[in-house]
Amino acid sequence: MHHRVWLRTALLIVVTCGASVFAQSSIKYPQPRKGEVADNYFGTKVADPYRWMEDLNAPEVKQWVDAENAVTFKYLDSLPVRDVLKKRITELWDYPKVTVPRYEGRHWFYRRNSGLQRQSVVFTRETLNGSEAVVLDPNSLSPDGTIALSDFVPSPDAQHFA
Repeated sequence: MHHRVWLRTALLIVVTCGASVFAQSSIKYPQPRKGEVADNYFGTKVADPYRWMEDLNAPEVKQWVDAENAVTFKYLDSLPVRDVLKKRITELWDYPKVTVPRYEGRHWFYRRNSGLQRQSVVFTRETLNGSEAVVLDPNSLSPDGTIALSDFVPSPDAQHFA
C-alpha cells in the first residue's frame, strides 16, 4: 500500500512541477556579455566568448550570478511542493553515516557524518576500540562549503595525510 501512495505522490509532484514549468515558460534569463576572445589551435580559431566568467572573483561575474539566482529562486520559491519535498528529503537524509575503516601505519582511518553535515569528518584511532581523534574536519575549511575533501590518503607510517 505504501508503494502506491509514494508513487501517486511522486506522480503528483512531477505533474505539478511540469505544469509550473509550462506556466512559467516566459522566464526572462539575464543575457551574459559575449567577449571577443579566441584561441588559435594549430591554425584553427576557437571562440571563447565567456572566458570572462572564469574569474570567479570579478564583480561582473558576481552581478551575473546574482541575476541568475534571482530568476532561479523566484521560480523555485513558487513551486507549491518545494517546502514539503525539502522537508521530506531532509528527514530521509538525516541519519548517521560511517565509512568502512582503512588500516594504515598502525592506525584506523574512517569518515563519519552525524546526519546533515555538509561533509564527513575524518577520524583516526589506533585500535578499533580505542579513543578516536579528528584528523580533518573539511567543514571547517570554508564556511560556505565551497572547499570539499573528495578523498584522503594517509602515508604508510600514518604520520602524514594527503
